[in-house]
Amino acid sequence: MMSASLSLPHKLIPTSESNSLSMKTHHLFPLLETKFTEVKQLQQVHAQMTVTGLIKHTGALAKFISSLSNFGNLAYAMVVCTYVDHPKVVAWNTIIRASLVQNLPKMAIMVYLNMIHESITYPDNYTFPSLLKASAQLMEFTTGKALHGQTVKFGLNLDLYIETTLIKMYTDFGDLYSAEKLFGRMGAKNSIAWTTLITGYAQKGYAKDALLLFSEMELQGYEPDEVTMATVLSACAELKDIEFGQKIHHYIKNRDLKVCTVLGTCLVDMYAKCGRIDESRNMFDEMPQRNVVSWSAMILGYVQNNQCFEALRLFKKMVSESVRPNEVTMIAVLLACAQAGDLNSGTWVHAYIDKNQINLTVNLQNSLIDMYSKCGSVDLAHHIFENMKAKDLVSWNAMISGLAHHGLVKEALNAFSSMQEQGIKPDNITFIGVLTACSHGGLVKMGWQKFKEMREKHKISPKIEHYGCMVDLLGRAGFLVEAMELIDKMPMEPNGAVWGALLGACRVHNNLELGELAAKRLLEIEPQNDANYVLLSNIYAGFTRWEDVKLIRKMMHERGVRKIPGCSIIEIEGFVHEFLVGDKSHPESESIEPMLNYVMERLKLEGYVAERSQVLLNLDEEEKESSLYWHSEKLALCFGLIKTKKGDPIRILKNLRVCGDCHTAFKLVSRVFKRDIIIRDRSRFHHFRDGSCSCRDFW
Repeated sequence: MMSASLSLPHKLIPTSESNSLSMKTHHLFPLLETKFTEVKQLQQVHAQMTVTGLIKHTGALAKFISSLSNFGNLAYAMVVCTYVDHPKVVAWNTIIRASLVQNLPKMAIMVYLNMIHESITYPDNYTFPSLLKASAQLMEFTTGKALHGQTVKFGLNLDLYIETTLIKMYTDFGDLYSAEKLFGRMGAKNSIAWTTLITGYAQKGYAKDALLLFSEMELQGYEPDEVTMATVLSACAELKDIEFGQKIHHYIKNRDLKVCTVLGTCLVDMYAKCGRIDESRNMFDEMPQRNVVSWSAMILGYVQNNQCFEALRLFKKMVSESVRPNEVTMIAVLLACAQAGDLNSGTWVHAYIDKNQINLTVNLQNSLIDMYSKCGSVDLAHHIFENMKAKDLVSWNAMISGLAHHGLVKEALNAFSSMQEQGIKPDNITFIGVLTACSHGGLVKMGWQKFKEMREKHKISPKIEHYGCMVDLLGRAGFLVEAMELIDKMPMEPNGAVWGALLGACRVHNNLELGELAAKRLLEIEPQNDANYVLLSNIYAGFTRWEDVKLIRKMMHERGVRKIPGCSIIEIEGFVHEFLVGDKSHPESESIEPMLNYVMERLKLEGYVAERSQVLLNLDEEEKESSLYWHSEKLALCFGLIKTKKGDPIRILKNLRVCGDCHTAFKLVSRVFKRDIIIRDRSRFHHFRDGSCSCRDFW
């Protein structure tokens, strides 16, 4: 007896198989269209279908199984199929497809095996696409190959949809050879088949091949669709091929193709990754509809183009327009804060995450660790790290790197030991952090030991970055000959970073011969990098070779190379203030100059003597001392002393290495004015407190 909750429709729907069934079954057909709310109702319908014989009706059985599948009751659905005499393939296909929809790929394969072994039903061209997708999800290559064999056995291997799905499966496995072979054997192709292989190339890192295949697709007269265009634009973005990307954009415009949200986002991403950030923003502004992915792409584009403050402004606009950010957005925004060294914005973003209950995934927590570390608050980074319920390799790498760049060498090496004790295997990025810690601590013996362990114990082949760390370590410690010997033994050609580390060390330790050699290599590799000319010029100046200094300046002028001036940034109450050396252009310069004079007089009472040797200009002694006073970080410091409360820390970002005179002065200021001062220069952090620095005067 049917439940009262299941009222039967009064209208009868005739069926194509009604002649073979009793008229008493007709009322059950419209019942199968009912939106069931519980499995018990379906069990009652199953009983009615069994009694009336409707269970043998192909369409009715498929509809019933589909309803069961909607409840996730696939086991029940399979039992129904198994106990029906000669169930049609459409019923089995329904269960296989439902298994895939419910993310149960193993179940899909099991259903197929049951279908083959428990009945005499043969698969059709709708059976295999779902099975091939299931094997790709499981990354079971052997199963996929076996299913390919089954398509041949049942004579379905020439079906266009199955062939295309096979190509997709092989590209998912990374077996592009088999995918290409299948594609080449296809008798009839369509745009979907072309797009499938193009996408496979792009996703597996063969962007250039993807563009070549797209060009061939065009030559053969196949019309690409929005999916094809989006894939090709992604390949252009990866290759930074602006010419091809613009060609695709013109193609879209000329054919009046609708720029959907996905296609518009791909254009935004392509222009940004090709360094055309203004065109990227224009595309973003022109999009008729934007979603969270579009906003995230534009924000990340700004970060990738070193326009972190624009990224933060756009994020605030996104929030004001009530677009809820996702994990990708928040990671991009935190990266912008880290890049800018903007602790205030980073703290605000963290508070936003908590307030809006955005899921704190491991990736997001890793980004918070990275942000706090790069914004000078390694204690907060460590707090997040310690409170993580689950840590992955990236978590440990971020923490080790953060500690290393803050000069907390012992803590970084202890973290490395703890990581291994917890069963986390280090990778090449881990060792960059470890070797950086050794470099900042002057631990030459430890550095050599870790470099050796990397290869012998952990079976990790050192990359050029690791050699760069070792050259930096040896150079900082004054072992310049050993650093040069290591460069000579490198299995790869040294790059600008390696030679730059040696040149920087030659400047610190006044080694003219090796400095000239390193500079010569650098000027060949990076002829437009102003830092290389400046370092060599400074070495010459240190030896009072003023004619050579003039020659370097002349060379820069002839090559159109401009020296990037020393710049220091300080944020006060949400506003960023920038200072250059000798800068009197700041609106509050009239207040800064008296504070500067006051600070320097106080320091002199504490025994401060200007390190005139730091001035590498042909000036008299009085001019040298005056020029030291007006270094950009000193101006930023004085502005911070004026604008912040007593006892508040002062945070400064500098684009160049902190000079020795400023370093000495800042140690004294931290003691005399009782302020913590945190400076992030181009390679590390300096924490000044009570007259000392975290670098222990080794940087």
